[in-house]
Amino acid sequence: MLRKGVAATRSPSVARGAAIMVACVTLAKFIGAIYIIPLNRIIGKEGLGIYSNAYALYVILLTVATAGFPTAMGKLVSERLALGRYAEVERIYQITMRVLWLTSVVAFLLMWVGAPVYSALVALRDPHQAAETLTLSIRALAFSLLIVPWMSGLRGYLQGFQRMEPSAYSQAIEQIARVAAIVIGAYAVKQAGGTIAQGAAAATFGSCVGAAAGALLLVVAVVPVRRDFLRRWGRRRDSRAATGSTGALLRQITHIAVPVSLGAMVVPIAGLVDSLMVQNLLMWTGMSFHDATGQYGILSRYAYQLIQLPLSFAFAIGASVLPAVASAVAMRRREALQTQITGAIRSQYFLTFPAAAVLLVLAVPIDYGLFGSDEGAAIISSVSFMSVFSSLELISTYILQGLGQMYRPVRNMFIGIGIKTLFNLILIPPFHIMGAAVASTIGYLCSSTLNVLAVKKYSGIRFSAWRLAIPPAIASVILCVVLGFTSQLVLHLAGGWGEAHRLVLSWLQILVAGAVGGGAYTIAAIWLRAATADELARLPRIGRRLARLAQRLQPVRPGV
Repeated sequence: MLRKGVAATRSPSVARGAAIMVACVTLAKFIGAIYIIPLNRIIGKEGLGIYSNAYALYVILLTVATAGFPTAMGKLVSERLALGRYAEVERIYQITMRVLWLTSVVAFLLMWVGAPVYSALVALRDPHQAAETLTLSIRALAFSLLIVPWMSGLRGYLQGFQRMEPSAYSQAIEQIARVAAIVIGAYAVKQAGGTIAQGAAAATFGSCVGAAAGALLLVVAVVPVRRDFLRRWGRRRDSRAATGSTGALLRQITHIAVPVSLGAMVVPIAGLVDSLMVQNLLMWTGMSFHDATGQYGILSRYAYQLIQLPLSFAFAIGASVLPAVASAVAMRRREALQTQITGAIRSQYFLTFPAAAVLLVLAVPIDYGLFGSDEGAAIISSVSFMSVFSSLELISTYILQGLGQMYRPVRNMFIGIGIKTLFNLILIPPFHIMGAAVASTIGYLCSSTLNVLAVKKYSGIRFSAWRLAIPPAIASVILCVVLGFTSQLVLHLAGGWGEAHRLVLSWLQILVAGAVGGGAYTIAAIWLRAATADELARLPRIGRRLARLAQRLQPVRPGV
């Protein structure tokens, strides 16, 4: 009866839950990418710079507070359920949630008390102005640390029971409520005559509102699961249930959580490096605090936010290739391993090279169409190829994890951060914010190259990442020409519209050039065999249609 009951919690709806998870995560990422557009109209680039500085500290403290414990709990709960060790399931839940509650309180206190100190460190040449401007936003965001780690623990618990739907829905609800609170809060403060700093603080507090909404949904989902589980477990105690001390269970949780935590620390540390270095170096060149904050806002919330869109495709490819690589390694199927690794890299190139070309050529209309000005266009162009290298780093990280190498990509990413820091010091003084953008691209280039070399070493597979990049790169050159020609043609045909209709004109350039260029790139890339029909078929959403096109444009070659 007991085993049957627990099995029911791990029902055949896992595939459906995974599909819902992918859909909700995609929705959350999309919403998280576009909310910057209205927020920029409300608080401007300086407000976005304040917002970004607060988030740089928040994300790293959140990562420390969460520390991979939800992932560890999900894995251990799933294993204990399979083994029938039900008492340990409850103890794992209790231990993890207590640890998460303790770390969240400590992180909250650190962020609240340390807000003025961190604010001063962001702008050493004008610490009093920085503290007055940033402290309120940092403290408004600190309240989220009391909710989000605990909420992540509930997600880990549900995933241990293979209940994916509540976790997925909570992410979507959290993001929707967060974005609504950010935009409405910032707008209300500005309409009431508040300052930019107060508007940014209202925006950062939106994360707490979103977290509360997501947590409420998770509590509603967790309560019946726990009630049913405890009722069934209380009726029949397994003789193996009492094995293992609390210390032993905590060590098992920590053993899984540490590599997850280290991997998750890399991106927050990179953000913290930018937050502490970019504005200080810009101010050292003679910029005021307000101008430096505005420039940092353009980099962090205009340019870097646009890079997240192609990264979402890399995330989908990586999530599918990890188990496939692990399976090929376990079965010792060398040919399958070769196919999975090269196919994932080729698919990633196929999607990210055109994204880089669009950001490079259409930076001006994109900047004006999304953000209402063209002062960030040069920065958007300068980070365009970061999408290729950051996506390659993400894909190769998944592949290395599938190969059982959990720490190697973490080491490589930290090396990339070190190189990025060095080039920040070299490039920002002469080139200002453009130097920071180029430094980030160089950092990703180095870490992704190290990852690819590690993939070759630990897989034993011979391939050239540079050679795989040639077909999509050639197709992207064609795309750049088509984008530039079509964009200029639209400008020529609408020459009499003038500045009053520039917003509409920018969107016409984006849509018309994007449509024509997209068609040209797709045909050229498939004809050049940038990806095969089988590889294209594995892409999310658009894969089947592209695969059918590839079957027409790619005649079978002898020996291929």
